[in-house]
Amino acid sequence: MGSDARPKSEWKEISHVGILVDDIEEAARNLEKLIGIGPFRILEPQYRDTTYQVKPAKFKVKIALATAGTIDVELMQPVHGETIYDDYIRRKGYGIHHIGIRTGNIEQTEKEMEAKGFRVVQSGNRPGVKWAYLDTEQKTGLVFELHEKKGTP
Repeated sequence: MGSDARPKSEWKEISHVGILVDDIEEAARNLEKLIGIGPFRILEPQYRDTTYQVKPAKFKVKIALATAGTIDVELMQPVHGETIYDDYIRRKGYGIHHIGIRTGNIEQTEKEMEAKGFRVVQSGNRPGVKWAYLDTEQKTGLVFELHEKKGTP
């Protein structure tokens, strides 16, 4: 794909790979011990303004973050509430779930992606980050998450 195919707006970079796990502490320990990725910071973010399938949603997800070279590894363990993660686990099981794309203007990027036929499936905010998953899987084989840093984490 040439540089002309790249969106012209606020796309920045691939920032992380998201992996669904059933036990976040065990997965973090194993990745650090067996592969050398880590240490992981395990968080239980307080999400705000959350949606799933275009409706307000309440859910809780544990995440663990570690840097691996120039990108991050994000582990996710759904705790409660209906999410894109639960849907994915039912269909495909645990494992790599998404590729994260950092953008400088998430609202503009969402509009551009919607114009290309990709709608937001799940979205929300946590301190310092606004994020949105797109329904890209059917056409690209991958789930993409947009995220923008907002203020201080």
